[in-house]
Amino acid sequence: MGVILPPAAASMMAMLGPWPNIDEDDMGRESAAVRTAHTTALPAAAQVDAGVQGVGQVHKGESATHLQSFWDQHGGQNGHLAQADAALRSMPRVIDGGASVVSAVKVAAGTQAVFAAVDVAKLLAFGGAVGATYATARVLAGRKAVGGILRQGAEGTGKVLAPLMRSKVTEPMRRVLDTMKLPRGPMGSPALAGGPRGVVPMRPAGLRNPSGPRSVRDGIAQMGRRNNRGNSGGRGGGGGGRGRRDETGKFHGAIPQSTRGMSEAEKKKLKDDLEKSIAKRKAEEQRLGYEVGHAERIQREEGALRRLFGRNK
Repeated sequence: MGVILPPAAASMMAMLGPWPNIDEDDMGRESAAVRTAHTTALPAAAQVDAGVQGVGQVHKGESATHLQSFWDQHGGQNGHLAQADAALRSMPRVIDGGASVVSAVKVAAGTQAVFAAVDVAKLLAFGGAVGATYATARVLAGRKAVGGILRQGAEGTGKVLAPLMRSKVTEPMRRVLDTMKLPRGPMGSPALAGGPRGVVPMRPAGLRNPSGPRSVRDGIAQMGRRNNRGNSGGRGGGGGGRGRRDETGKFHGAIPQSTRGMSEAEKKKLKDDLEKSIAKRKAEEQRLGYEVGHAERIQREEGALRRLFGRNK
């Protein structure tokens, strides 16, 4: 439990020096939280390390070599995982040491405050200028003693605990964060066994951007459009030759390059199909979000409508 001064000593402490504004109970709770996190993370880290080592015994090849090299640097033997484990193990001890220093400083300073309060009360009981003079001298002596206590506490934390925390916890964790990186195989892709040439290409996810990678939402929209095409019997609408608008309301398949040889009814139907397909695709884009292939198809249909019929809705 944290050290608390009685009211009389607290008023005297205000004249002797600053009371350490640190709750050692909070420090103890923080230390317990770190121990819990370490206890939980340690078995998981051991399982991951064992799993990666097991992969190396089964899979061979260039990608497996890259993975093993990566894990030697980042894994649980001497790599970053082991360094993080050592830092988490050391942190609670340093925090507990700091809490002990805070408690010791509070006890020593509080003792000075209590003794000074009693002495001053006795001196003031004599009354007169002599009593006040001695009481003032006693307060000044107590202030000097408390100042020495606070200075020693600060030096203990600053010269012992702070460097220990920096060398055992802060710097190792900073090195881990600064040097941590994904495993890299040939061609700059993550090293995974089983793929062509030992790699599995991966598409990065990010904000939706016409010229950049698609987001997860765009990928879902694209899968929905592919499912629609699959349910309609294929991209060509169920046969070769000229494309047509299927039951989804979108035009699929090849767009004619000219209307030569078409009857007026066929021309009208083609124009109507393109206009309705463009409207349907734009509504779908508004609902599901931007996707590069979908936008390119809209541009092709709009261009065909202008080219074949001279205008576009």
